[in-house]
Amino acid sequence: MMQNKTKEHVSVFLNELVSLLPVIKDSWYIDATLGSGGHTQEILSQGGKVVAFDWDDAAINRAKTQFSSELNGKRLFLVHEPFSKLKEAVKFLQNQGIPSLFSGVIFDFGTSTEQLMSEERGFSFRGSGVLDMRMDVRLAVMAKDIIAAVPAKQLAQLFRDFGGELEADRIAKAIKSSPEPIETTKQLADLVISVKHKKAGSLHPATKVFQALRIAVNSELTEIQLALPQALSLLLPGSKLLCASFHEGEDRLAKHYFQIWEEQGKGTRLSKKPMMPSDDEIISNPRSRSAKLRGFIKK
Repeated sequence: MMQNKTKEHVSVFLNELVSLLPVIKDSWYIDATLGSGGHTQEILSQGGKVVAFDWDDAAINRAKTQFSSELNGKRLFLVHEPFSKLKEAVKFLQNQGIPSLFSGVIFDFGTSTEQLMSEERGFSFRGSGVLDMRMDVRLAVMAKDIIAAVPAKQLAQLFRDFGGELEADRIAKAIKSSPEPIETTKQLADLVISVKHKKAGSLHPATKVFQALRIAVNSELTEIQLALPQALSLLLPGSKLLCASFHEGEDRLAKHYFQIWEEQGKGTRLSKKPMMPSDDEIISNPRSRSAKLRGFIKK
């Protein structure tokens, strides 16, 4: 019996993603972003089987307890790797009865509530942890290392490209001229608050800077570029690739690939415009306010 331990984190588009697949009993699916296990749990509860990926060892360790019976029954396989290694991992697992093609692939990009709530992970501007931000602790470079090593001009460009930060130059110059090295989340958040002109609105002033650093540390957009073509190649004809994104860079990549694939005759988009969260979902799960959902059906 599955234990529901996902109360702290609410998966965005949970019902939409799983119903759009849809789940066929005893068919295999890939959850490319396991996180707190919400999508994997729903697929399993409807009789599907799952290969779930996550490069965060905390997510993998939680899932080992959460889904112990499904793991023992070989209805679920966990892969502690980034989703850029989809094909490599599937090939490795085929000697354990995993198929070469799947009935659906789900991506839910972004951070989980558990990651944001953990001060020592350094993802959140609320708290005072080390500026780490690594999804995978096996990665060598932390956010504090980027801040220390990258010149102001390139740092500002990073904030603009990955965060859409309008005051990127001012923030980057303040970081590089700081008398003390910026090594904690509180130091960085306080600095951004002190130098930004525009502080009104619902977003914390440091939101975009933190997002940009997280994307850079984890090479998130490169990961998506590598993973989406692999995901398409792992789909059975008529099956769906579904992507929930949370910022413009992620959504732009999904849109680009789906449009190109449609032009190449590899399948069709579910719709030209992304699906947006309902008002009810935004109220019950504020994290969903910036979410977009796109899908592609393989020919």
